[in-house]
Amino acid sequence: MVLTEGVEITGQIVVLRELRRSDLDAMATWPRFVEPELQWANLDLATERDRDAWYERNQGTLNRRRFTIWSRDGRALGTIGLRNIDFRYGEGTLGIIINAGDVSRGVGGDAIATLIRYAFEGLGLRKMYLDVAEGNDRARRCYDRVGFTQIGQHRGTDGITYIDMVLHRDRFIAMSAGQN
Repeated sequence: MVLTEGVEITGQIVVLRELRRSDLDAMATWPRFVEPELQWANLDLATERDRDAWYERNQGTLNRRRFTIWSRDGRALGTIGLRNIDFRYGEGTLGIIINAGDVSRGVGGDAIATLIRYAFEGLGLRKMYLDVAEGNDRARRCYDRVGFTQIGQHRGTDGITYIDMVLHRDRFIAMSAGQN
């Protein structure tokens, strides 16, 4: 069951729209990352069957919301979502993929801030988690700017060390107020 149907969230430079199967056709044409720590972000969408399977795994559910990140001129720039949403404890885990051709253009930061605002204000969550590859300095700087703080680290099954981060709603609100 898709729970985000019809949801569209506008940021300063991006629009987040619930994931649709047709979005994956655009995603299949994205350039690929060459960095070893970003191989996970290369979506395997070569065939219709691959795209159907990815869509089925990533549709919104009670504890997961998935959006496509769109530019104002209608280009699919990435995908962002919340998983492990626990309304009882008011928390969830953020994940984002910006296509390799659109990194370092402010897209990720705006998409993250837009989704976090939706999570805190629209869904009533109080805490967001994420993990990021230790060597992904560009993403780590982005998460720091939004207000995430490091709480630990772990080694993934791929042998890469990941930094665990958290953002509390109060910190996000205070930082957002300070930017205005």
